Amino acid sequence: MRWVLAAAAVVAVQPVVLADEADDLLARQLAAVVRDPRLRTVQRVEAARLLGNLGMRAGAAVPDLVAQLGRLRGAELEPLQEMIVDSLGRIGSPARPALPAMARAAGRSLDIDLAIRRSTDTILASSDSQDVGALTKQLQSTDSSVRLRAVKALGNLGPAARFAYPDLLAAVNDRDADVRRSAVAALRLVQPESPPSEQVVRAIALDLKDLDPGVRLLAIRALAQLGRRAALVAQELEPLLTDPDPDVRRAAADALSRIAPP
Repeated sequence: MRWVLAAAAVVAVQPVVLADEADDLLARQLAAVVRDPRLRTVQRVEAARLLGNLGMRAGAAVPDLVAQLGRLRGAELEPLQEMIVDSLGRIGSPARPALPAMARAAGRSLDIDLAIRRSTDTILASSDSQDVGALTKQLQSTDSSVRLRAVKALGNLGPAARFAYPDLLAAVNDRDADVRRSAVAALRLVQPESPPSEQVVRAIALDLKDLDPGVRLLAIRALAQLGRRAALVAQELEPLLTDPDPDVRRAAADALSRIAPP
């Protein structure tokens, strides 16, 4: 069982490719862990979480997850039920057949009900790979407003849009600042557990030179949240210690203390 969880952790952070037989096999192996009552609940919860990390690639596990959601009962298994519902939402459009089972599971607990609402909304708003592909093509439009709408739409799809991750990463270098900022935000939504790349950090840092102090302030705060991951742009923050705006100056000092502590 341990090797299954370890393999899933590796696969979940790899560059996304079209789902293939290896994805289906891993999804079924993780589903087997989820349904095994001999295992500790925490192990089954972790397997369900990893299925959610796989996103659309875990479509082969949906029938097993639906079956488990129908069978599981009891307060001691509520964490597992909640994680199954959450993972179905992150799987996205392949989990649409799970919607009736999720509706029947309502009323078990407040946390499960909240997870059902979130996942139902995500599944209903999710797009299949063809729709993601169409939005990805729009990122190449010469019209910045088209690119902006596409970036935001992909971000709204969350993990269901993981197929578009490389294209969104390229969009952080877009010549239009609004597209660039939206691409940075979309990447967080599409792969929320992946640390930002150097490319993303440098894209955020571009706003440090914006004429609007509000934009500079937002960029500083975003970099501060990254901590040491933003160390590569520490030198670009230093000039802001003497920025004309007092809020920017204070934020820059705070950010540098987190990014490059003495």
